[in-house]
Amino acid sequence: MTTGQGPAGPEELVEQFAQCVAAGDVAGIVGLYAADAVVSLRDGREAVGSVEIGAAFVAALARGLDLAAEPAGRPIVRNGVACTSTRTADGRVCTQVARRAADGSWQWLRDGFRLRELRIEEVTRAGRDVA
Repeated sequence: MTTGQGPAGPEELVEQFAQCVAAGDVAGIVGLYAADAVVSLRDGREAVGSVEIGAAFVAALARGLDLAAEPAGRPIVRNGVACTSTRTADGRVCTQVARRAADGSWQWLRDGFRLRELRIEEVTRAGRDVA
């Protein structure tokens, strides 16, 4: 049972992500990630933490990247950790690791592929715009 405001299960992360992307709601997207989350960017670089992740998604949306995704299968859940997977419109499968917070809600901790097309320069520029 969830007492917090976040997703009650890891499958809801994917649903809420899709809603936030459709609405252009970067704050909502960032809220789906833990404060210490890591998102992979292009060339092996990573966005770490809420500020960098927010800047990455601002840049991605500004660039017009298609971030739409749907579930690629049911989450695998064990001991408060889950692996979620999504399929993008072009057929790529993306994987994420989520964890259950103390309040029972779920947040992504690691997102390995969602922003691969984004250059670090775009994230840095977007970070300056956000700050």
